[in-house]
Amino acid sequence: MNEKPDNLTFAHVCTMIIMITLCAVCISISVGTAKSKYRYTHGNYVKEYATIVRYELTNGRYDFDKSYTTFYEYEADGGVYYGYWQRLIYDEEDAKAQVGKKVPIYVDHTAKHHTKSLEFSTTQIWIAAAVAFVSFLLFINSFVRETIFIIRWKKYKKAIKSENKG
Repeated sequence: MNEKPDNLTFAHVCTMIIMITLCAVCISISVGTAKSKYRYTHGNYVKEYATIVRYELTNGRYDFDKSYTTFYEYEADGGVYYGYWQRLIYDEEDAKAQVGKKVPIYVDHTAKHHTKSLEFSTTQIWIAAAVAFVSFLLFINSFVRETIFIIRWKKYKKAIKSENKG
């Protein structure tokens, strides 16, 4: 009689679901980051100067862990470009002193897009792609193992039926 195969179906199905989801998320991150890189490297960015317009308490209720964030604005092209300039400023006076200061930003007036820096790291693309690849391999591993289990289970059931008949 054939040996009854181990049933790890639940573990394999859970692994497959988690790995294919992780793979899809990482591919999405990788593609989105690659599109951003393309936009940064092929844009017509011009250095402009935005003004820091305000600061906010962004962390902490107690004196020992308070931090502030400064925000900038730049008006052009019939709209306003805005964003945060600096985070984790621990002294309110330092944050307050930055209000009104001019800071460089890069604006693509055609695409109506802006950024604080034209430096772009491809590390995130490679990390997301590597995690997607590894999670896909783990998915394939579980898929193959579950397929082998199903084949062995069918052979086992067939052997049991033939023994019971004979």
